[in-house]
Amino acid sequence: MVVVLATFAIVLLVTLRRGLGGDGWLAMLAGRWIVQHGLPTHDSLTVMAHGRRWTDQQWLAQLGLYGLWRAGGVKLALLVHAFLATGALTGAALIARRHGATARSVTWVAIPVLLAYYPVAAVLRTQSFALPLFVATLWLLLDDARRPSRRVFATLPLIVLWANLHGSVLLGAGLVALAGLIAMAKARRPTPRGLALTLLPWACLLASPYATHLPAYYEKVLVGGDFSHLVTEWAPTTLQLVTIPVFLLALGGLWLLGRNGRAAVPVFDQLAFLAIAVIAFQAIRNIAWFALVALAVLPPLVDRLRAPIDEPRRLNRILALSMLGLTGVALGGVAAKQTNWFTHSFPAPAANAAVRAAGPHGLVFATSAYGDWLLWSEAQLAGRVAFDARFELLTQAQLLEIARIENAAGDWRAALRPYRVFVLGPGPDATLEHALRRAFALHVAFRSPQVVVLRRG
Repeated sequence: MVVVLATFAIVLLVTLRRGLGGDGWLAMLAGRWIVQHGLPTHDSLTVMAHGRRWTDQQWLAQLGLYGLWRAGGVKLALLVHAFLATGALTGAALIARRHGATARSVTWVAIPVLLAYYPVAAVLRTQSFALPLFVATLWLLLDDARRPSRRVFATLPLIVLWANLHGSVLLGAGLVALAGLIAMAKARRPTPRGLALTLLPWACLLASPYATHLPAYYEKVLVGGDFSHLVTEWAPTTLQLVTIPVFLLALGGLWLLGRNGRAAVPVFDQLAFLAIAVIAFQAIRNIAWFALVALAVLPPLVDRLRAPIDEPRRLNRILALSMLGLTGVALGGVAAKQTNWFTHSFPAPAANAAVRAAGPHGLVFATSAYGDWLLWSEAQLAGRVAFDARFELLTQAQLLEIARIENAAGDWRAALRPYRVFVLGPGPDATLEHALRRAFALHVAFRSPQVVVLRRG
C-alpha cells in the first residue's frame, strides 16, 4: 500500500511543472486582489464580464494560495498542493484500513483509483484545499454509519470552513444530509439527531461573506451555466482510454456491493457510493471525489472474495522504506528547481510582448488557458482581457460565442474586431491561429513552443 501511494506522490511531484493552469493563476490573482482591494463584489478585470456581480465563493482558498506565493512563490504553492492531494488519497486508504481492509486489498483498489484521481487532482486550484476536507467528512460519516456518536457533528464546522474554499462543499453537505435521512428512515420517524444532520449542513453553506448571493451562484454553476462547450472538465464522463479506470471502479463497485448485500455493507456506504458515482459521470471534474469514495469503501469488500494471505512483513517494510526514501529524494529534487521550471508553459517574455503590442488602451483576446496568467503577470491589462476562468460571470450567449471563436466557427470574426492582440497556444489553438491569419493582417509579437502573441497591423 505504501509503495502504491508513494509512487503516486513521486509521479505527482515530478509532473508539477504541468500542474499550473488557468485555475491556479485565477486563484493567486483573486487572492492578490483581495489583499489590495478587499473582497470583490463586481468584476473589473475582463471585458466581457465587466461590471457584473462577482460572488467570490472561493475567497479563503484564494487568499491561502496567494499567501503561499508570498511566502515561497509558485513553487511553494505547487508543493503544498501536491501534499494536499496526496494526503487526501492517503486518508481515504486509511479509512479502508480502519474498517478492516487488508493492505493488499487497499493496494488493488488503489491502482485504478490513482489512474482516475490523477488527471483532476494533479492541477493546482482552490479545489486542492477541499480534497482533505472531503476525506475528513467522509471518514466521520462512514464511522458513524458503523458506530453512531456525537463526533459526526464535527462535519458541520468542516462544512463552514469548506463553504469558503470551494463549491464542492455541496457534496459534503449532501453526504451529511444523506446520513441524517438514513438515520430517520431507520428510526421510522423524524428524530432530533436526524433532522440536525439533514438540515444544518445547508445552513452551514451560507456561513460566508457572500451568504445572500450564494444561492444564485450555486444555481448558475450547477444549472444555469453550461460550461461543457468551453471546458472539457465540465463535459460528461464518456468511455475513453483515460476514463476506463472510472468505469472499472463503478462497475466493480456495484458488483461488490450487490454481492455482499445490505447485511455486510452499511446503507450509507452503498448510497454514498452510488450518489458520487452518478455525479462523477455527470462531469469529468467530479471523478476525483468518486475515486476517494471508492478507495474508502471498496477494499473491505474485496477481502470478502478470498482467504487472508500471509504478508511478507520484512519485504514489505523494506519496500515501504525504500519508496518513502525515493519520495523524499523526489521532493528534494523538485524543491531545488528554479521557478521557471514550474512556469515554463507561461514564459514572462510572452506577457511582456502582449502588453507592448496592446499599447496603453488595446484589448487582448486570450484563449481559455491564458487570460488569468496575463492579468496576474501584467496588472495594467486589468479590464482589457476578453475573459478569464470565471465562466460563471458570463452569459450563455457569451459562452457560446467564445466556443465559436476558439473553434473558428460561425460569425467569429465580428466578435474579434475590437481586439488588437491575440494570445494563443500554438498546439491546441493552431486552427484558430490559421483562421486569424486569413481573416486579419497580423504580425507575430512573440512565439515560443508554449505561447504565441499576435498583433493586428
